[in-house]
Amino acid sequence: CTEQIDRFGLIFNAAELVNSEFSPSQELTGIDLGEILNKLSPNWINQLKRRGVILKLDIPDELPNVLSNSEKLELMLRGLIDKNTRGLKEGSILTLELRPAGQKLKLQLIVQTTYTESIENNKFDGSDIGPVLNWNPQTGSLQLSQSATQKLLASLGGRLTQRKNSGLTVFFPISELN
Repeated sequence: CTEQIDRFGLIFNAAELVNSEFSPSQELTGIDLGEILNKLSPNWINQLKRRGVILKLDIPDELPNVLSNSEKLELMLRGLIDKNTRGLKEGSILTLELRPAGQKLKLQLIVQTTYTESIENNKFDGSDIGPVLNWNPQTGSLQLSQSATQKLLASLGGRLTQRKNSGLTVFFPISELN
């Protein structure tokens, strides 16, 4: 139930963002992204364990803070993990890797599978239902559309990139408050 409540909270935040002239930069503060990922990981490990997926964290110590909104970012990160692992087969491994990248921190979600067929060839992205939602009939899930995900991450200081065979990458600006 908590996962569903979080997902609908995320959808509500995205709908609110799409329908307003919101200026997110006023709400962004320096936060420790590595600490947030470590705090959320026990719940993700349990969630993914139910699906037979293994989570690995690769987060070095003493990374600089990033500019974001910690409460909304936690909700967004939960949604990203859920959205990007929902269709994975049992035995897959998800690695969350956090690294410096110039004046940004790079968060990568890297999926390794134990089956030979490529995820990209087997992946069905679903179809957008309006500007915020996407329906995926393969998994039966209602989730944020790609454009809503990008807008919501941008409002939290992040920039999302997703390329074939390279997983998902989000860049966050380093806080000047370090």
